[in-house]
Amino acid sequence: MKKIILALLLFAAGVLSAQNVSIDISGADIGGKQIRLFLADDYLSGLDKEVAEKTLSQEDTSCRFGLLTDGVSVITIKIDAFEYSFISQPGKVYSLWIDSINFTLADSVNVLMYKQTLPIAITNLAPDDLNPKIGRFDAAVEDFVSRNARSLLVTREKAVTDSLVALIDSFLENEPQGSYFAEYVKYESGKIKHVLRLESRKALREELFGDKPVQYYNMGYMDCFNHIFSHYFSQGNKYISQDELEFWLTTNNYDDLMDALGKDKVLKNEVFREFVLIKGMKDAYLEGGFDRADIIKMLEKIASRTKFEQHRKTALAIVEYLSGISHSGLTIKDFETIDINGEKQNISQFLNKPLVINFVKLNDISSKRELEVVNYMYESIKDNCNVLSVCCDRSLDAMYNFLRNTKVGNKYKWNFAFFNSNYDLLEFFQVRTFPAFILVSPEGKIEENPMRNPSEGGLSRFANQKQEKQ
Repeated sequence: MKKIILALLLFAAGVLSAQNVSIDISGADIGGKQIRLFLADDYLSGLDKEVAEKTLSQEDTSCRFGLLTDGVSVITIKIDAFEYSFISQPGKVYSLWIDSINFTLADSVNVLMYKQTLPIAITNLAPDDLNPKIGRFDAAVEDFVSRNARSLLVTREKAVTDSLVALIDSFLENEPQGSYFAEYVKYESGKIKHVLRLESRKALREELFGDKPVQYYNMGYMDCFNHIFSHYFSQGNKYISQDELEFWLTTNNYDDLMDALGKDKVLKNEVFREFVLIKGMKDAYLEGGFDRADIIKMLEKIASRTKFEQHRKTALAIVEYLSGISHSGLTIKDFETIDINGEKQNISQFLNKPLVINFVKLNDISSKRELEVVNYMYESIKDNCNVLSVCCDRSLDAMYNFLRNTKVGNKYKWNFAFFNSNYDLLEFFQVRTFPAFILVSPEGKIEENPMRNPSEGGLSRFANQKQEKQ
């Protein structure tokens, strides 16, 4: 009974500590759109969790969201392939206006890795609010660096570097020491000094992180941390060799790995040292030089052994993030698409044999060229694999008209699907360019992502040799 009462009290304390954030969104062109809100639980994993979603009617020009947050958070708004992020503070109302925007612009962008920014203005913030101050600082520094890049990077003119430091310091006039903005400026400027080598990198690392508290929710701190400690030990350093790291990962030896990191005096603080360890595990996984299963086990061990709740959350979030990255051996999600008649269908319907999924845009010349190669080979491969072409155009009409009303599309006999603005589908398979081809096994596991395009021989393994000779 005591445990139950304690749990209820802790839950109540958590609810009472959380405060509501209200977000009002308006815009002339958002009718009929799905608006999604994402919240970052941590700023190391890369995992943003969808916390709210609304699909507007064609006549709608506004909507409202309410969220519970425990502190300063980064909220991202996504509409189609466009997104916008801002820093939210508990108990505040944010009125967002989306300027007139042509959402079909995303169709002309062949590379999805370049994020399309929603043209949003927060209309009800005072000039001294956190978002406008950060916006002014970022814009001023970016402008100065871009105008003086040669002087800063090549000739290293002292007068120019002094002017940059003076510009940064000007933003801290009358700013309370230790405030979110003051710390943001401190660490963003630290990253700039590190990049430009304005100070000793070793001394700078000690000054910024030596025996300092970890600021998990300050974007400036995390930006600087991710830069300075990028690949800090995952590729080996003077304290840890790659062979030692591989051995400790293979044996799941958390203690020896932590002890080795502690040889660096900047990492004497146990909290910061473990945080660096967590980041190093993510780096090692993404670099691909180690057994990924061993890295996941180490992250899970960190989550079970850590004394720090934020580290437990972050380690588990990284496991979730890495487990969702589309690599060989990963079981795919059973995404829902729409067929040519507007009927719902699932990817799992096509897994009775190897499945070649290809993401295309029908207004893209490269996509059309590869579809022609698929068509040329289809009779020789259809018995050995399924083909599913996922059309990522703006509307189902584009796919319907292509397949039914053109001589080219009318001859294609394999399966086509419309992605129906499901950008999670593109994110899961890491679609960066069109066309993109991915091979999935009959068991629903990714075998190759990306696989070679048909014009590069990617489908040859499935060709019926007798038909090929004919």
